[in-house]
Amino acid sequence: MTTVVSIFNHKGGVSKTTTTFNLGWKLARLGHRVLLVDADPQCNLTGVSLGLSNTWPLEDFADHSPSAAAEDEEFSDTQKEAKEFFTAHAERTLYGALRPAFESEPRMLEAVECSPIVGCENLFLLPGHIQIGEYEVSLSVAQELSGTLLALRNIPGALNYLIRTTAESLGADFVIVDMSPSLGSLNQNIVATSDLVFVPTSPDFYTIMALRSLSKVLPRWYRWAKTASENETLRTATYPFPEPRMKFAGAVIQRYRLYRAPTEENPYGDPTGPFREWIERVAESIQFDFAPHLGKSGLLLPASTYRDAGIGEDYVVGRIQEFNSLLPKSQEHRLPVFELTATELDQSGVVLEGSMRQIRSLDRIFTGIAEKLASLAASQG
Repeated sequence: MTTVVSIFNHKGGVSKTTTTFNLGWKLARLGHRVLLVDADPQCNLTGVSLGLSNTWPLEDFADHSPSAAAEDEEFSDTQKEAKEFFTAHAERTLYGALRPAFESEPRMLEAVECSPIVGCENLFLLPGHIQIGEYEVSLSVAQELSGTLLALRNIPGALNYLIRTTAESLGADFVIVDMSPSLGSLNQNIVATSDLVFVPTSPDFYTIMALRSLSKVLPRWYRWAKTASENETLRTATYPFPEPRMKFAGAVIQRYRLYRAPTEENPYGDPTGPFREWIERVAESIQFDFAPHLGKSGLLLPASTYRDAGIGEDYVVGRIQEFNSLLPKSQEHRLPVFELTATELDQSGVVLEGSMRQIRSLDRIFTGIAEKLASLAASQG
């Protein structure tokens, strides 16, 4: 059975895309078959996974008219490659694949022919598209009125149907979904129909504010999904809205600086004083405020399930230090940080030693996170 994991926080700057990319690779390396889904209109996961520049002018790709070809000389070779992908392969993106449901075309949604990610067996990508944001309004209206307007009945269940049908066609064990930092209808739909919600955070005051907000938002989304799944019109639609199974998978705290490097015994390293204080505050906020609110709405797994997975009472699945110079190298070579070698780093001496020590640390950290996530997924059956 496929487990759909949404990587979600409506706070920006918490490395959702980087977490999705690295976690997907690690799960695949551990023997799982994994589908990455890019549901963020910025398409950064698509850019990193397919080796397209992170600086492509995405706003220019929305123009699919023939006249746009005349402007190709304004793009670099990498940008031309990106533009070609989005124009020639639109039907193989999340946006294009959903078109039959959202534009009432007389054909069924079909599993997407996903792109295998170079260098990692069993890892695939369902690419994003800048125009996916155009479906926000239609989805919002449908989620409010589809119970009374039959013409909209097939829209709320379409995303879940497409993602799970595509995953089934690949024999995927996991689907990892990257999303934008928003509380829009697209994210609401994906999160509410996922099996596990994984929350990336950063050690700062704004994260605590975001967690307080999410402690109200996620239960509200769950209640909406429960009501939708019980609605006769949606339950009998061509793309039925599913019974929600959403549970909190835990959080990761990341993007902090170290004053003492990681070691075999301490793979996290020691954060600097201010970061250490905020790491503790965020962990306490998750344990004593965020998680209890979710528990009241039935969004937590049994305590023994977290314990058996190696997750503590604070629900923090792992801590990840700042990647520093490893991040641009990771993006340049289309590799997760823990797969970088001396060849890709192009460093020497003490600098190379420090980078390789951090890479080994990150490898252990992501292995631990992936194993915990797999344990939670197995408990859901």
